[in-house]
Amino acid sequence: MANFDGPGFAMVDGSWIQTKAIDVVESSTDISPYLSRILEDSVWNGNRSIIFDVYWNVESVTAKSEWRLCSVKLSTKNFCLFLRLPNPFSDNLKDLYRFFASKFVTFVGVQIQEDLALLKANHGIVIRSSLEIGKLAAIARGTPIVEFLGTRELAHKILWYDMSRLDSIQSKWDEASSNDRLEAAAIEGWLIFNVYDQLQQ
Repeated sequence: MANFDGPGFAMVDGSWIQTKAIDVVESSTDISPYLSRILEDSVWNGNRSIIFDVYWNVESVTAKSEWRLCSVKLSTKNFCLFLRLPNPFSDNLKDLYRFFASKFVTFVGVQIQEDLALLKANHGIVIRSSLEIGKLAAIARGTPIVEFLGTRELAHKILWYDMSRLDSIQSKWDEASSNDRLEAAAIEGWLIFNVYDQLQQ
């Protein structure tokens, strides 16, 4: 079983998120055990959701910009997996393509419509089951404006959790350590997991 042996972080409700960051630079790097662990955790927790976020490098090629996927964050109730991706993609990323194509879980994100289009157009990655959490929150709360909020603002609106730790890291982002940035990623994933969980009640 894949070992999430990165730093663990306590959330404001006392729960614990274990992390793993992987530089997928070698074609021999096997990410499939970690993807399986994320999938298993999403199923064991009953809601079959995986919170995802993607990050892009924008490169100017002739007269147009080219968007290249450079990293992916995947979160469940107990885990946060951060993958830094190679350029160009290597064969071991076929596991990531298959993972995103799973129809057994729902990939939940904030403001993801453009990301979904870019994933398909630029990398041929198709996410078969996805959910824009802002749209769900707008319908559930009867407040259309929440559809357009970012992660922090949406979570604050729905959960009213203490955001001071996340704010502290983000306010000094350029000086933040790799562990602090990983903690921020874990907090954001955990927040959206809880937003989705609450909206389903």
